[in-house]
Amino acid sequence: MKVCLFCTCMGTLSAALPENALRSALPGVRLVTAKRLCHTDSCHETLNALSESLPPHARVVVAACSHGARGAQATGCIKKTFTNLSVELADIREGCAWPSAGADEKDRTAQAASLIRMAFAHLEQRDEVPPLPDPERRVLVVGGGPAGMAAASTLAGLGVPVTLAERRPATGGMLNQLGRLFPLMNEAQEVDAELPLNGVDVLTGTTVSAIRREKGAWVAGLARGEEKLEERFGAVVLAVGAQPVLPGKKFGSGTLKGVISQMELDTLLSAVERGAKSAGLLPTRAVFIQCVNARSDEAPYCSSICCPTAVKNALRLKELAPEASVTVLHRQMVMPGVRLEEMYRRAMKNGVRFLHVDDLGAVHVEGEDVVQSVRIASADGSTERIEADCVACSTPLRPQPAAARLAEGMGLRTDGMGFFLGHEPAHPLESDGEGVFICGSARWPSFVHQAVEQGRAAAVLAARFLNERRMPMDEIPEHGPAAFIRKELCSGCGRCVQACPHGACSLGDDRRCAVDAELCRRCGSCAAVCPCRAAVLPSAPSAREIMAALGTKPALQRRPS
Repeated sequence: MKVCLFCTCMGTLSAALPENALRSALPGVRLVTAKRLCHTDSCHETLNALSESLPPHARVVVAACSHGARGAQATGCIKKTFTNLSVELADIREGCAWPSAGADEKDRTAQAASLIRMAFAHLEQRDEVPPLPDPERRVLVVGGGPAGMAAASTLAGLGVPVTLAERRPATGGMLNQLGRLFPLMNEAQEVDAELPLNGVDVLTGTTVSAIRREKGAWVAGLARGEEKLEERFGAVVLAVGAQPVLPGKKFGSGTLKGVISQMELDTLLSAVERGAKSAGLLPTRAVFIQCVNARSDEAPYCSSICCPTAVKNALRLKELAPEASVTVLHRQMVMPGVRLEEMYRRAMKNGVRFLHVDDLGAVHVEGEDVVQSVRIASADGSTERIEADCVACSTPLRPQPAAARLAEGMGLRTDGMGFFLGHEPAHPLESDGEGVFICGSARWPSFVHQAVEQGRAAAVLAARFLNERRMPMDEIPEHGPAAFIRKELCSGCGRCVQACPHGACSLGDDRRCAVDAELCRRCGSCAAVCPCRAAVLPSAPSAREIMAALGTKPALQRRPS
């Protein structure tokens, strides 16, 4: 049964479109007038009068004003009252209901009838759209560092089922190895306590072996000891973090006692601060060497965390041992932001010496079994020797080895160094994968507070994706029905498979095409290239709707032999 609810808009529309003329132009349609469908009381009054005569699955077209004006209120009222009805809006106000438009009454009525017939054709086509499969609602967070904990904690707070997979025996990541955090110099344990994992399915000691796309979901292979299983997830947050580069054999590391990394110095400082070790173990003449194994041919990038880490540890050392001397050899100190700049100035005020060195090849650590001094050769032939009992090498972060494996299996992009790539600059946390988001040092070396904020942002994006089933970078105004293939018309030519930029179209064993509704982004490429008109995008006007607007019947479609 076709029912058209004609909103007269308090007589405004009926003056331009007489009811009898519109009823005559719509044979087979039951026309019901209402004074003001956008008003709740008037809408309910009309619907109460219709309730007994409407069949359960009637098609209803609301002939009123546009969706952006009051049309959405009218259709919304009807959908709330009759949840089983198919309802569509026909905007007969703009363009055809105004006498000032220049058309006479007959032309206006014909145009309004065309729009109403087109709306009914859209309802008929909508009933043919295959239902979407029940989407997977769980989110997998890979990595239990600060970024991963922030993402999992936020998702659980939003009521989203979330699983956190961490390969280590406990969550925390770098927080378990650091004492204080720049720029606030607060304890790492404080950040850990601010990221509760209540309601999170935490899987420690679990390795994510691979993640693949399958039927609108991400299937993750999880290995926990001897146990191996596969789980399906609707979205994935990659927070695998990064790992510090070791000094190797640079500057006598591994040969001379006293040549350590900044991570080792941080651990020693933390133990002294906790009272677990004596302050007598602290160095009294420390030299920090920046950019070790960084900004080189092998690693042509600045990790951005080395300089703040060195300044942080220099301040801590001066606080615990005020008489200690600290010299920082650097090519260029990178301390972005007001707070880090304040740290830098505070270090200089407390006696930390910053010495610019153009070439680290001119720096030589001297000593036989133990560090004794650091010699710096200048370009003019002069030499400066700094007595030292400790040389701390500041090294960068590099991607986790698992990043490359996951990126290859999931079809994600990485940069030249191996970090995950988002869609910079507008969408830096969004990957190329549907429902896959990246955060923390998985995408680039980040400070702890940056990793936490990125984890929270990635969680919100993942929750939004589960609700809207589209990435924010997708330029889709509305999430309408996905494209589908009419099997009886499909010739199996495969043109839609070649044209689809999102990999949503595929050829089945029966040599007929199919569309993965989860991958479809409603671009219409399949419908545009299909020679048989088998590919249909319901949100776009179809041939059936256009023919209905013209008042003619579409030609019989036959599947090519």
